[in-house]
Amino acid sequence: MALLTLTFPPGSVAAVSKSHGDWIVDSVNTTEVVIVVNDADNDGTISDDEWDAAVSGNGNDIGDAGYLYQGGGTSGFLYSTDGVTTFTVGQDVTDIRHNMSNHFEADVSAIICFAKGTRIATPDGHQLIETLREGDKVLTAKGEAHTIRWIGRREVSAFELLHAPKLCPVRIRAGALGNQLPVRDLLVSRQHRILIKSKVAERMFGTKEVLIPAIKLTECSGIEIDDRPRPIEYFHILLDEHEILLANGAPAESLFTGPEALKALSPEAVEEISTLFPEILERISLQGPAAPVPPNKRVKHMLARHRKNNKELISG
Repeated sequence: MALLTLTFPPGSVAAVSKSHGDWIVDSVNTTEVVIVVNDADNDGTISDDEWDAAVSGNGNDIGDAGYLYQGGGTSGFLYSTDGVTTFTVGQDVTDIRHNMSNHFEADVSAIICFAKGTRIATPDGHQLIETLREGDKVLTAKGEAHTIRWIGRREVSAFELLHAPKLCPVRIRAGALGNQLPVRDLLVSRQHRILIKSKVAERMFGTKEVLIPAIKLTECSGIEIDDRPRPIEYFHILLDEHEILLANGAPAESLFTGPEALKALSPEAVEEISTLFPEILERISLQGPAAPVPPNKRVKHMLARHRKNNKELISG
């Protein structure tokens, strides 16, 4: 069990009510709104039962990937979790409410990136991620050279880590994935997906390669949340397409510019990418991730089978 503190900046929480079939914003928060949610399974996401149990317990709390709703059938509060949306008084949010469901999982820690010190494979050898620049080439797991279009970075202070544990990285210890990978400890954000390659995955999903968020892998030996209170700097790498990079030798994704992943970026970063590389956003959105991403419940089953049969996550 873990408690997630969610902070909503001004404009991102709206009091809404239903009138003549339409949902209208009555008022918008002018100061920060902070709520604490019980993330019972400690996965950095808020599911329907966790939101309902932690916030109101009245059975009316619903949501989707970008919004959460708390209240009754004709009025309540609409929370934006995408870090971008700003509500306005009088706004018609009927479509948002109609698209919400009682079955959802809102990702509140979608930051997808590598920690400073990660060595990324390039045509010239492995280079520290903090030394890479736009225009440099990196190698994918397929051995193809691709140009870096954009690099983002964010420094998280020790104070932030202490008060927002979801920002703490996952440490994948050397060799923990199998096949002697990674070659040295790898630090990534919780939702950064690692490419798993195994016969267990193939039997379950019909493909040997699947992408799994690092936080899900903490059920496996040698992979854990690194919650030491010290500053950490995170880096994003955007390519022309969603690709699998080699980070400390291990296969891990480049920045995926789907709606969930963009929540991890600042509004300024999203605006910059949207302005400079609109074609990349469209292409990645249409093509989807570089490998299948199984649903969370089946991931749990897959990892349990790996542990039970003592199978490596990356087989030779």
